[in-house]
Order: sequence, then structure tokens, then C-alpha cells
Amino acid sequence: MEKIDELALKWSIAKQKEEAARDERVSLEEQILKLYPALEEGSSTTHTPNGVKINATGKLNYKVDIPKLLKITESWPLDAQPFKTEIKADETKLKVIRRESPTVWAQLAEAVTVSPAKTGIKITFTE
Repeated sequence: MEKIDELALKWSIAKQKEEAARDERVSLEEQILKLYPALEEGSSTTHTPNGVKINATGKLNYKVDIPKLLKITESWPLDAQPFKTEIKADETKLKVIRRESPTVWAQLAEAVTVSPAKTGIKITFTE
């Protein structure tokens, strides 16, 4: 067996073990939550008779129709309006500038740190 095929096979086995371990962990978490339900929002702590400390944190997700929210709250004072504006860097534009405009990139470089991200691997077996 070629080295790359051997590594791909080992990767596949490790991935299967990882998924099985995740599934087992999630199942155990569900069983724990049946015994000691989490708060709807917030943290709760349970101490077992054997001295184990279990923290459960409940969280709600809020999906908002922003145009509707803006319309409903447009007459409210700014400090009471339930939204915020977030300024984020546009990575797509930064990539284009870095690749196509070295002079402009040199100006921005002191404000931008570029570092390698984790490289993804996907392996598919054809047989």
C-alpha cells in the first residue's frame, strides 16, 4: 500500500472514531440533562455525591427580521433600540488588495495581521 493511501485510511479510521466519540458524548449530555435540566438561559451547577461538579449552560438563539425591528423601534430613543451596528473587516476585499495592489497593501499591512488558518482535508474513497 502506498504511503498516501495508508495515511488516508488511517485518517478515515480516526475520523470515524472522532464521530463516534462525539455521538457518545452528545448522548451522555442528553442523559445528564434529563436528570438535571439546564436553565432556559444561564448557568446552573450540580455537585454529585462523589464530588463531581457539572455546569450546564442554557442559551436561546434570537433570529431577527432586522428591517421589521428597525421599523418598529424607529421612534424609540437610540439607547433603547435593541440592535447594534458592527464594523467588520471585509476579508474578500483585503485578499484582493493584498494580491493585486502591493502599494495599497503596504499601507494597510500595519493594521492587518495575516496568519495561516488550519488547512482542511477531505478524503473520499471511490471503492
